[in-house]
Amino acid sequence: MEKQTTQNIQDAFLNTARREKYNVVFQLMNGESLSGRIKSFDKFSVLIDVEGQDTLLFKHAITTVTSEKETNNNVQVKYLGRKIHNT
Repeated sequence: MEKQTTQNIQDAFLNTARREKYNVVFQLMNGESLSGRIKSFDKFSVLIDVEGQDTLLFKHAITTVTSEKETNNNVQVKYLGRKIHNT
């Protein structure tokens, strides 16, 4: 039996932001916010570039992630092998 790998919406968002080199804002549990570019991420953490310095964030400390780049309705995120349009 073939094992199907699916990408959850969190990974799809982070991967699109990383691939397109969007500047993103991370709101943290302690009220601080960090703005930077995603270099890499895994199940537990996100590595971001903040003004040339690498910063490792643990996902359990993040409350919200938003893109600073203004997007339009033509932006597509690959999710579960399908393309989903932002509306």
